[in-house]
Amino acid sequence: MQFLIRYWSGRRTYPFPVLMLIDFLPMLFLLAVILLLGAWLLGGRITYDVLLSNTPPYDQDVRNPEMGWVVWITGWLVVPAFIGALAGEAVGYVMERRMTGITVRQAAEAIKEELGIAASQQPPGPGGTPGAGQ
Repeated sequence: MQFLIRYWSGRRTYPFPVLMLIDFLPMLFLLAVILLLGAWLLGGRITYDVLLSNTPPYDQDVRNPEMGWVVWITGWLVVPAFIGALAGEAVGYVMERRMTGITVRQAAEAIKEELGIAASQQPPGPGGTPGAGQ
């Protein structure tokens, strides 16, 4: 329990990409295990179709309906939760920077620096020199 308390209290000391990796690695691992089991038991195409709800888990093409239900519930609940958590983490990061007096533009540039995106890769804005940064 003390490990969790220390982890949670010191988690904002890491850079943003490291936080994303630490927070989402267990969820990504579980998602990968479910999808690999589904691909093994159902087949890759059927797993993909059930995950995206294109095929119901009780369809006659699904060889293992129990695994079909697990993959279907994963696609219906876990995938949107993962996307929402990622967006929430990004918004929380920007809001935390904003509360410390940093503007949104400065926070976005800090995220780009942490992710390794150079400013020269951006297209020129109004009044910019065409061909700059290429």
